[in-house]
Amino acid sequence: MSAGGPGAGRGLEFLGALAGGLVHEIKNPLSTLRINLTLLKEDLAVALPGERGLVHRIEVLEGEVRRLDAVLNDFLRYAGMRRLERKPAEPARLVAELVEFLEPSCRRDGITLTADVGPGEAALDAQLFKRALFNLLLNAQQALGAGGSIRVTGAVEGGRGWIEIADDGPGIPAAEVERVFDVYYSRSQKGSGLGLPTARRILEEHGGTVTLASKEGEGTRVRLEFPA
Repeated sequence: MSAGGPGAGRGLEFLGALAGGLVHEIKNPLSTLRINLTLLKEDLAVALPGERGLVHRIEVLEGEVRRLDAVLNDFLRYAGMRRLERKPAEPARLVAELVEFLEPSCRRDGITLTADVGPGEAALDAQLFKRALFNLLLNAQQALGAGGSIRVTGAVEGGRGWIEIADDGPGIPAAEVERVFDVYYSRSQKGSGLGLPTARRILEEHGGTVTLASKEGEGTRVRLEFPA
């Protein structure tokens, strides 16, 4: 059950079904468009092998189709929130699994990713909670670009749990800090603007909070707090 009670849960389910239908109706023609662009590119390469400029234009369109598909998937994840299925889970284990998954791509980018989360259990929807953590870690990785470090710390104590993700990247200008949780606002060209809002929504459904502190030139810290 969500933090907002049964009525809120039914509302989330309705919004999820509505979003799913909308995304389905848009993704089908996008898929058709992607297939036809691929076929057109292959035919063009045979008919006009020297027309590299036309092939490039098709590749640009293919990239836009992929981008729109990714935005739709992010929207579905944001709007398609379901009622929580809480079970005892270890935040440290969830963090460790994500660090193991992301570490190779971080290492490729010259980023050091470490974690030190204390033992303990909390009543969490593990799948959704990991999604929130993943969004925040990916956001930190994209903010760093190449080089730097990301450190994840946390604990479960006194009936509360917390996890903090800190990076030593470029930070966020003061004028933009208040906007980072706005839907579709993104400081990264790769971002959809739904990662941070989705993470905050998941934590709020758990009865928790997400706060962000950043200073330009000194990095960013995102803190999750939740009842254990």
